[in-house]
Amino acid sequence: MVERRVTRTATKRDDYTRLQNLNALFSVIGSASTSEETLQLQRTLSFMRENDSDSQMPIKSFEHCIEQVVRFHFPNERGFHFTHWNARTISIDPLWVRASVIEFIKSFQGNLRGLILVSGLRESLLKGGKRWTAKKEREYQELRCFIEALVLRYAQENQDLSVLFF
Repeated sequence: MVERRVTRTATKRDDYTRLQNLNALFSVIGSASTSEETLQLQRTLSFMRENDSDSQMPIKSFEHCIEQVVRFHFPNERGFHFTHWNARTISIDPLWVRASVIEFIKSFQGNLRGLILVSGLRESLLKGGKRWTAKKEREYQELRCFIEALVLRYAQENQDLSVLFF
């Protein structure tokens, strides 16, 4: 009988997986990068993961890497405004979520186009729990809808704001 060792790093929601997911998402939503360049970045992120014993990067490093992935895919669009909300570092109480999202939307004033990147939302809901349940999934979907509705409500009429959960 042949035993195969299965690695679960691809299914884990660590910071490197988030960066790889962001890279893959940008490659299909109209970035300036070619598929070969995207694959090269995927390999670089895999190499980084293999050589880091911790799956969670320091917040400052994670923020820097997100900025680099965005600039990698949209190098010619210096006017491309984006902001990242790491839900693991902020309370997900509805009042805090509302205040944070409105603050992010206000940061887009004067920009016709922008992207709000939201990471760690699932992990924020899982704190204290061990398993992802149907109730947690419902809470997650409700929270996503709440954030999307806030963006729609508070964005200016001429703005094209997108929300990307990863």
